[in-house]
Amino acid sequence: MTFSRRREIWLLLLVFIILTLGYAVVWQAYLPAWRILYHGNDRLIFLAPGVMLVAWVLTSITLSVRRCGETLLIPLIALLIGLGLLFILRLAGGTYTFLNIEEGNHLFGQYQKQLISFGVSWAVLMGMILLWRDYRSLARYKYLLAMTAVVLLLITTAFGHVIGGQTLALNLGPITFQPHDPVKLLLVVFMAAYLVEKQELISFAAGKYGLLTRMDFRYMGPLVALWIMVMAIIFRHGDLGAALLLFGALLGMLYLGTSRKIYVYTGLALFIIGGIAAFTLSGGAQKTAHGQTRNRIQTRIAIWLNPWDGKDPDGTPTVEGKGYQITQSLIAIGNGRAVGAGLAGGAPERIPAIHTDMIYAAISEDLGLVGAIAVLCVFLTLIGRIFSVSLRTGDPFGKLLAAGLGLTLALQTWVILAGVLKLIPLTGITLPFVSYGGTSLFVNLVLIGIVLKIAEVSRDEVAE
Repeated sequence: MTFSRRREIWLLLLVFIILTLGYAVVWQAYLPAWRILYHGNDRLIFLAPGVMLVAWVLTSITLSVRRCGETLLIPLIALLIGLGLLFILRLAGGTYTFLNIEEGNHLFGQYQKQLISFGVSWAVLMGMILLWRDYRSLARYKYLLAMTAVVLLLITTAFGHVIGGQTLALNLGPITFQPHDPVKLLLVVFMAAYLVEKQELISFAAGKYGLLTRMDFRYMGPLVALWIMVMAIIFRHGDLGAALLLFGALLGMLYLGTSRKIYVYTGLALFIIGGIAAFTLSGGAQKTAHGQTRNRIQTRIAIWLNPWDGKDPDGTPTVEGKGYQITQSLIAIGNGRAVGAGLAGGAPERIPAIHTDMIYAAISEDLGLVGAIAVLCVFLTLIGRIFSVSLRTGDPFGKLLAAGLGLTLALQTWVILAGVLKLIPLTGITLPFVSYGGTSLFVNLVLIGIVLKIAEVSRDEVAE
């Protein structure tokens, strides 16, 4: 076993120690709740970090056998997933103890579902590492993958479950499936394969015909058509977070694949036009407390500009007071100060949808500025390692695919963190690996699996 692989094992043990200490604090803080929720076997709470340690050590050993050259991704992912599960459990205990027993029980059930989602996702990741021979086979199915993405969005439009005015999910019996998460992955693979195949033709067209035909539709047509279809369907769904994420990923992939600034300028112009159209024409009109009528996007912009508006003198939110979630998030972040209120010492459970949209606010309140910055640094390191894999590989498709996956992960992280911190309107997408959401966790672990396979091939290229 190489030094870097031994270092990976030691880092996993460090993650296990950190998580075990966290679980011990949460266990002690809400012990009466756990005795009820675990039916007297409250020490079962410590089973989760132990199972995760065994799972990740097995993953590390498997990667060593497969001669994968990347040794830092797994500890980073283990820390983020473990931290997310720890805070979902902590929020369940706080809600059960101080707010509402029924809601706390429901949140505890979601924690158990997230554990199951981790188990399924980890099994798929291991299957990819052991059984998938070559990621480059994806390039042969690029059009099929693109059509699958569009079909998933169309099915969601026709049969999707509406949550908060947004068509977000498909209900398949006991499973709730959110197609927007796999769609981003499918489109990144398509973009990487298509741009690598057509890169010379696109460059030749631009060089031959000059500025007026830089975007030659003989080659760019399929990409533009796909972008229009995706954006139109997302606009119909009312999911601004997914629209922003997909738009940014497609635009970023175009720039990475062609190194053309004109695509950035054109994309920004289209984004401004689309934003104005969405602000003016979007459906889902809602009546405010003052008799005004706003659509969903106008409401979100108004909340972003002034989230403190729309409350009665005693602070009770009115019909217009839809900024309650973001204001409570900002208060929680402020309460955290430099070092936080301590794990299980704050009260972030009062924030609506805290375990999905706002889990970073819970981390900030309990762990303070130090903890919030530490989590951000873990994300930055993770994204940097993915780009490092991209730079190390000599395969053009693998290079562009890894860069696109890193860009997508970076965009998703930035969009939700910026929303929680009120830098942009809140979009309601998940924080990768941390927020509650089985589909998001599954897709992001598949993303990591692809990156690891690219790193595996890169190691083989170096060896040759």
